[in-house]
Order: sequence, then C-alpha cells, then structure tokens
Amino acid sequence: MIKRIVLLAVAFTVSGCSQPTIEIEPAIVISGESAPGTVETIWEEPMVDVIEVPPGLDPEGMYYRPSHQAVVEIRQGRWRYDQGK
Repeated sequence: MIKRIVLLAVAFTVSGCSQPTIEIEPAIVISGESAPGTVETIWEEPMVDVIEVPPGLDPEGMYYRPSHQAVVEIRQGRWRYDQGK
C-alpha cells in the first residue's frame, strides 16, 4: 500500500514537469491602409559607442579607478514619423 502511494506521488511529480510549455507568438497585422486620424511612426534605435577610459583619478579627484570600457550614448532613441506615405 505504501509503495503504491509513493509510486503515485512520484508519477504526479514527474508528469507535472513533463508537460510541454505553450509559447504564444504575437500576431503581426499588416494592412495596406491605416485608420483615419492615426499617425504612423518608426522607432529609431539609439546610437552608442564604446570608449576606453584610462586609469587614474575620477573627474572629482576623489578615488583611483582602473582602466575600463564605457558605453556612451551618442544619440537617444526616438520615434520618427513615417515619411514613406
């Protein structure tokens, strides 16, 4: 009797983990015309650059920092109106 209970407990534990996961993909709707009064916009990614920072004191002169690389943003990302229409 105890073996049967243990077997059932193991079976329920294993079966719960082995069920496949359902992945939902977003629907992409492409239509030739947009609704009146809507504005079409396009997202422009920000421009970034990686610079080498030399070792030395920080700009305030408070502590020493080792050389490293830093990412600087040259231009912010922005929404741009679609001029293609």
